[in-house]
Amino acid sequence: MKTTFSSICVFVILSFSGTVNYAQVTDGFSFGLKAGANRMSTKIISRPSNYIIQLGGVGVSNGFQVGAWATLPVSRWLFIDTDLYFQQKENKYEDPIKDIIYGYNTYRYAGVSGRVGFMYKGAFVSAGPEVNVLLTTTLAQNEAQGVEWGINARLGYQYRRVRIEAFYTKPLTHYEQKTFIVQGDKPQHLFYGNTLGLSLGVRLFGGKERR
Repeated sequence: MKTTFSSICVFVILSFSGTVNYAQVTDGFSFGLKAGANRMSTKIISRPSNYIIQLGGVGVSNGFQVGAWATLPVSRWLFIDTDLYFQQKENKYEDPIKDIIYGYNTYRYAGVSGRVGFMYKGAFVSAGPEVNVLLTTTLAQNEAQGVEWGINARLGYQYRRVRIEAFYTKPLTHYEQKTFIVQGDKPQHLFYGNTLGLSLGVRLFGGKERR
């Protein structure tokens, strides 16, 4: 997975440095496919905040996503972007002291995001809401949320039919929770997953290239 991230990063740098003068921006609706890798870091929030029962650490874990994208230009610089995708994430439990991984949980989602973006000479940035619907999980005792909301932001570059982008999702809701019964109360640990990734896409049809 680290090799994949490194290879995509090198390709992004070369694309920006060697092809900026030849960048072409479509001026009509376009549609394509994309695939990429992602890494998720988990933040655990306790309710109530003074709840002190300890869980094992949740380490940074890897995943992937594949899907389709569509872009509709609004003006020469502004556009509306959307993605429909399948995404897999892992929740990795580890002991940071002993450096031992003692459990993996896998989450698979169908997701969609819609963003408003700004493009200039092939480089673009966009942001908007994202929603993921849980399809399956490997948890035996499942408290995973059926629907997860977040804000998705993307920074990328499009050269002719090829699109390269980095993406980041800030969660607005938790994707998992652990509930305990302590003296009649039900304190909880809530798991929020920040996701960072890279993807490579290709435009299949639509859009006229603006030279």
